[in-house]
Amino acid sequence: MKILILIIYITVIGQGCFFFGLALPRKKIDENKFPYKAFLWEQNGKFYDRFRVKKWKTKVPDMSVLTNKIFPKKLHGDMTSDDIDRLIKESCIAEMIHYILCVLSIGIYHIWKGKIGIVLTVLYNLLGNLPYIIIQRYNRPHFIELRERLKIREERRVNG
Repeated sequence: MKILILIIYITVIGQGCFFFGLALPRKKIDENKFPYKAFLWEQNGKFYDRFRVKKWKTKVPDMSVLTNKIFPKKLHGDMTSDDIDRLIKESCIAEMIHYILCVLSIGIYHIWKGKIGIVLTVLYNLLGNLPYIIIQRYNRPHFIELRERLKIREERRVNG
């Protein structure tokens, strides 16, 4: 019975956070402020290279592939600086949602108390949240740099 309650709980918090993320106003998100701005120790995403993020980040499930309600995370050649800006905002929201899920994972322990509950909570966060937070923290500085390059290119086209 505990396993069924656990599955329902994880599904409910996941779906609830998904819809919460969809409802958040993107205009209020500022990637240049805490908690989204890269910390100095992250070296604009280079810190995560030691975890080989570039190799495995495309292998984890991506909600933007499963629903058209999320802006696609794949870069393509005809993207504008506005498209990249939207991608940056989406990465901030995705990161926030996974932080919220980490906090809500305490409910896993309350459902399944004891050592098993601790192990399940830790596994949920290590496998279900931490990789996604790392991906967002790795990608965002690259997206910001790309957006700035595209803005310069777009200004050159407009100004001749």
